[in-house]
Amino acid sequence: MTQYPTLGTPCRVGSITLRNRVVMAGHGSRFVEWHEHGLSQRQADYLGERAKGGVGLVIQGSGIVHPTGMTFPGINQVWNDSMVQSYRLVADAVHEHGAHIFGQLSHLGRQGHSWASHRELWAPSPVVDPSSRIVPHAMTTREIAEMVDAYASAAKRYIAAGFDGLEVYMAHGYLLASFISPFSNKRDDEYGGSLKNRCRFPLEVFEAIRKAVGDVPVGIRVTSDEFVPGGIELDEAIEAVDLILSQVQVDYVSVSVSNYASIETMIPDMSFPRRPFVENAGAIRKVARGVPVMSVGRIVTPDNAEDILSTGVADLVCVVRPLIADPEWTNKALSGNRERIRECISCNVGCRGGPHRGTTIACLVNPAVGYERTMGIGTLQRTTSPRHVVVVGGGPGGLKAAETAALRGHQVTLLEKAKHTGGMVLTAAATMPYRAEFAGSVTWLRDECQRLGVKILTGVEGTVDTIRALVPDVVIVATGATPGLPAVPGAEQSHVVTVPQAIHDGVTGDHIVIVDCGEADWKSLTTAECLASRGHRVTVVSPTPAGVEIDIFSKPTLLRRLAAAKVNILEYRSLVSIGARDVTLMHGWSKATEVLDSVDAVVASWYGIANDSLRAPLEELGIEVHLVGDSLAPRRAIDAIWDGFRIGREL
Repeated sequence: MTQYPTLGTPCRVGSITLRNRVVMAGHGSRFVEWHEHGLSQRQADYLGERAKGGVGLVIQGSGIVHPTGMTFPGINQVWNDSMVQSYRLVADAVHEHGAHIFGQLSHLGRQGHSWASHRELWAPSPVVDPSSRIVPHAMTTREIAEMVDAYASAAKRYIAAGFDGLEVYMAHGYLLASFISPFSNKRDDEYGGSLKNRCRFPLEVFEAIRKAVGDVPVGIRVTSDEFVPGGIELDEAIEAVDLILSQVQVDYVSVSVSNYASIETMIPDMSFPRRPFVENAGAIRKVARGVPVMSVGRIVTPDNAEDILSTGVADLVCVVRPLIADPEWTNKALSGNRERIRECISCNVGCRGGPHRGTTIACLVNPAVGYERTMGIGTLQRTTSPRHVVVVGGGPGGLKAAETAALRGHQVTLLEKAKHTGGMVLTAAATMPYRAEFAGSVTWLRDECQRLGVKILTGVEGTVDTIRALVPDVVIVATGATPGLPAVPGAEQSHVVTVPQAIHDGVTGDHIVIVDCGEADWKSLTTAECLASRGHRVTVVSPTPAGVEIDIFSKPTLLRRLAAAKVNILEYRSLVSIGARDVTLMHGWSKATEVLDSVDAVVASWYGIANDSLRAPLEELGIEVHLVGDSLAPRRAIDAIWDGFRIGREL
């Protein structure tokens, strides 16, 4: 008997039956051919891997149906026939492993910008979107008719490419959702005003799609609450779904939340509770006329999913980030290997941080994302020449190197001078209670290392003599970095401390100044949140916009929490000097100086200094040495894990 009996049961969606109730919802991976905006072999491998891992349904994200909808680079289009072959590549990859695949029909509307398409943004009304800050073009009735035809022809291309069904995207503030919502629809013709009028265009689109593809399963994705003043709220979302289902044959309803003005709720990070918005799906299910309802939003574990399904909140669960973290999430859950699931920590570092930087998605806990063909399931080969590998340092890079080397069949010994493995990840996890989930990235690796027989020695410093006594064939140095201090007058004073010292040992006094070196990532701001929660008055100084490196889905909630905690953030300021009770700053543009008085302590959120001193003496002894993580170059946890994975595979 499976631990999750409902999760593993088949589910009928229109004319097809899914093998289980796990859906990989549509999302942007940016694994596309950027010039023509077609799907790529990487996308086929990426989705095929999740099908191989057991999901019942894969939804290929946002196929843009019209050139005006291409408001972001790296999004796939389906507005001309040249795309059919690339879509067939993806469909075949999913079908090969027994899952079904639906295609999402989308137009991004007024949310985005014109750089990708060199076209105006189309919307129901010329109302500036809070996200794009661009005045869109108000669609004419002729253009509405043109768009209806575009959706229908795009639907036919999906089916020609071998897709099993379709999803009409009516959520997240995109074009169809923007017509439904009074937040964006200010029209006074037959497409505006009453809810019935606001639903007219989406209904015309759906009817045209249904006419184009016949009895192929077609569902809708809707926003149940936009979380903005004047936007769709749950009661009106229920009314809209009831209206749509009374007019057309819909085969499922996928229930989400938000638009780009409330983007943090679309992909909630670890600061949100798990499954925060699933009850909205339950409310909409009451008017769904028996068609399956999908729930989405930080459904991290199969336990979360089973509870949603078994209690009747929804009929299917949409899971994305957990399947990015572990493509075998479904198979592991349904085969009784729940403890082997590499859990998503909802950090958004790779899956949203990649697109935030204009590149493809990645994953902090799964470095194989996007490289499934060469590094995915079944690609790791056992070595024919086992070696003794000594890993020095038990942070994320060292643990990943040890795990990967052990999977290859090497004998692995890991030395960690602290009492516990985990490294700086444990510091990051200690800042706030909700950040504790971040530690899952290293505790899972520790448990896997123990399962694989890695000999972990804690409280043992990896000196040259200690390492030589172990008679290694190869040494992986993962000794991290020493937190640096700014090279300014006064930095040597006792009231100037590093982030780890501030978090673990605390600071004294009322007013604490945190000086960001310019990394502008989580470190300085979560430290500020931590110290403010302990009762300190906190000022953050940054030479860049605060948190500029944090993804746009996580940054808004963090800044709101800091504002609520009365943390003062001074941007475009560089540190000049530190006095006994003051800090002197220089403005980045005017070069004017200013002094902060009554400063009790200064926390330097500064660049690290690589601890790489073991390399030279070990190499002089003729030992093969590899550096990973911060000992190679101080960076982020995701980089350390990438390093450990790469070196572990190459040994």
